[in-house]
Amino acid sequence: MKQRLRSKVWWPKMDQDIEQWNKACYGCQLVSQPEKVEPMHRTELPSRPWEHLAADFLGPLPSGDYIFTIVDYYSRWIDLAAMRSTTAEKMVEVLTKIFSTHGLPVSITTDNGPQFVSEYFKTYCEINGIIHRKTTPLWPQANGEIERQNRSILKRLKIAQAEKKDWKSEL
Repeated sequence: MKQRLRSKVWWPKMDQDIEQWNKACYGCQLVSQPEKVEPMHRTELPSRPWEHLAADFLGPLPSGDYIFTIVDYYSRWIDLAAMRSTTAEKMVEVLTKIFSTHGLPVSITTDNGPQFVSEYFKTYCEINGIIHRKTTPLWPQANGEIERQNRSILKRLKIAQAEKKDWKSEL
């Protein structure tokens, strides 16, 4: 609108008058462009290793297995476990084994998979003093670190399959 008016007319404080008129015009507000999208907020780097973790399941693989992946946000350390069952009880068994090696984290970020939103996992987190953070449903980018690591793991699996090697030993 400003550009069009400038090509025809001019008056003092023209830009301010046009902006004020647009803000008051219901029709202009209805068809105007929305404001710029707010930039994504990056996850802050934890102050020490094994403080904040991300977890996810990868699969099912052609063998029927799933890979349970845990990533440390500080060191990018990956812990993996091949699992046939993805129930909350089996997942907690794996977490207990991993936590006995590395210690308990402050928080763990997951998607909204059934095993992560179960009462069993909620109780496990409460008992161990772990803050459970859930990502936005149907938006995997919210847990980008684990998704990126899963992509790397999938590449390794494809290479193992192409070279006819045992995928478990290759991981």
